[in-house]
Amino acid sequence: MAKEKQPEYSMRPMSHADLDTITEWSLNFDDAALFERNLPVPVGPDHIRESWKLVLAAQDPPKNLWFVAEDSKKNPVGICGLESINYIHGDAVIPVFVEHKSRSKGIAVRMAVSVINLAFDTLRLHRLTTHYRADHPISPFLTSKAGFVEEGRVRGAWFSNGIHKDVVYLGLLKADWYALRDNLHKELVSSKKPAICFRSHFD
Repeated sequence: MAKEKQPEYSMRPMSHADLDTITEWSLNFDDAALFERNLPVPVGPDHIRESWKLVLAAQDPPKNLWFVAEDSKKNPVGICGLESINYIHGDAVIPVFVEHKSRSKGIAVRMAVSVINLAFDTLRLHRLTTHYRADHPISPFLTSKAGFVEEGRVRGAWFSNGIHKDVVYLGLLKADWYALRDNLHKELVSSKKPAICFRSHFD
């Protein structure tokens, strides 16, 4: 019996052509509210598009770098990026989002690995920061897998569905990443859930 071909994913820079897809994802407010702290109430598609246009606006040097993950049919399945890049202090914020139907396939951690490598190898940053809502079911696993360490918790700082929830802040230092990434890479390559070929233009 022929071995079933595993799905292949790729990653590319985000463009304005992706805004319709990202807007569609964001219109599922309950889902987006798990990832986005800056939208306390539902907003319309025009607001979402305009907000992303500002993020994608050219800057020299760039303060934001965003990437889109695609499946083998070129369908977008997730986004990951670097925000608030500070080249003096050597830090940035790294957010990750995977659309609902593509979750639990290991896509988020693979996107994060590619962007983390870009941050430390190419941009020569020193640390990365991320945060999540304390009741998020997946973020603790994903961040710990990538080596992030909890650095603080802000009580009641995330308002969602009428309830104030804690925000967990985490950090990752370059030295810590270099110490663990070879083993993480081997683990991802040998993973059976599922074995994904993830190619990036900056690998």
